[in-house]
Amino acid sequence: MKQFANRIYIIALLGIFLAGCGKKSEDMTPVQPGETVVFKDQVFKFSYKAPKAWIAESVPGAHTAYYSTQGSEVRFQKFTEGDFGAKIEVGAQDGYTKEQGVEDFKKTFEGITFKGPEPATLDGQPALKISFTSGNTDDSYMGYRIYGNKDSVVTYFEAATFGQKRMDKYKAVFDLAEKSVTLGYILKMTGKMDSATMAKLKEETKPSENFANYNGAGFSITYPDNFSIQASGKGVKFEGEWKGATINVDATPSNGSSLDVFASTVAKALGGSASGATVGGEAAKVINYSATASYGSRAYVIVKGANAYRITINWPKELESSFRPAFEKAANSFKLK
Repeated sequence: MKQFANRIYIIALLGIFLAGCGKKSEDMTPVQPGETVVFKDQVFKFSYKAPKAWIAESVPGAHTAYYSTQGSEVRFQKFTEGDFGAKIEVGAQDGYTKEQGVEDFKKTFEGITFKGPEPATLDGQPALKISFTSGNTDDSYMGYRIYGNKDSVVTYFEAATFGQKRMDKYKAVFDLAEKSVTLGYILKMTGKMDSATMAKLKEETKPSENFANYNGAGFSITYPDNFSIQASGKGVKFEGEWKGATINVDATPSNGSSLDVFASTVAKALGGSASGATVGGEAAKVINYSATASYGSRAYVIVKGANAYRITINWPKELESSFRPAFEKAANSFKLK
């Protein structure tokens, strides 16, 4: 299935490369990964590490690539312009095998020389590695893919660049990303879940230990980087795979109310009581309440000038030890600009 490849490469364009014409001398000092981020696909659960400074391009449930620069992303798309940088990519597909993945990948290319497949490992599991190159010049497109299976899902890792010198230049990044790959899979839930399946689900849906920063209108907040961002009527909502476990930020006019008055109104509506607190260096009120029998909730209220801000966290009581500390950390990171 050719759709398994991340895109159709028009290899005929490779012959148009103007190697060496007017190019500035390129620094070939080996590139180190530096600070990294962990990407996790929300559909097939595969994950891997990539340099935080690289440019991400993602299609959930299909593949996610990181490019060394914005210009190198252009080079990988058009082959005739842009930076001679590097790319790392991981993708997955269900109902597939690694052998099928290799064969379909080879059919995607024209004018490319392949080597392999040969035995390899990915996430500690038996895998197949196939190398490819468009030639032997300093700017020839080249790289490798490694395909591995977990149940019915096949996952691939790709490292690619232009020329052997650049393969060496980016080797440390390629190696780190490859070794960090976890294979994709589907968590199948049919009928009543047994304890092992529930334990797996809880582990997979808990907030990440890594946090990302979100800049909103007049404020910023950090959140677990495995959570998605959704615009809401008055602000923003952060939610992971455990639906209902959320971090919400709402902004509304204060209508001249003081913090005490505004918080008292909110507490009455929620069925809780307000107590003093400090959030992001600002005087605040915190309200503990239970929206449902299954969830614990807390609201932080801040009034600043004409605006009132409410940060609300909702965590599943059965997973309180995993969710509540992360959610409180997020709420306490809130800062007004």
